[in-house]
Amino acid sequence: MKTIYENYRGFKINKDDSTYNAIHADRIIFAQSPLSQILDSIDHYIDLQEATESHEDVTSFPQN
Repeated sequence: MKTIYENYRGFKINKDDSTYNAIHADRIIFAQSPLSQILDSIDHYIDLQEATESHEDVTSFPQN
C-alpha cells in the first residue's frame, strides 16, 4: 500500500492496487477510485460535519 497523503484534512490517503483508501482514526472511511473522487468525498464529508456542528452551536442557545 502506497501513501499518497499523510494528512489530507485529517485523513490519510493510501493507494492499494487501483483503489484509494481514506483512513481516519485507524478506520477506512472511503474506498474509491479515482483519486479526485475520494478527495471530493472527503471535502463533502468535512463540509457536512462543519455545517452540522455550526447548526448545533446556533440551536444550543436558549430561545426567548
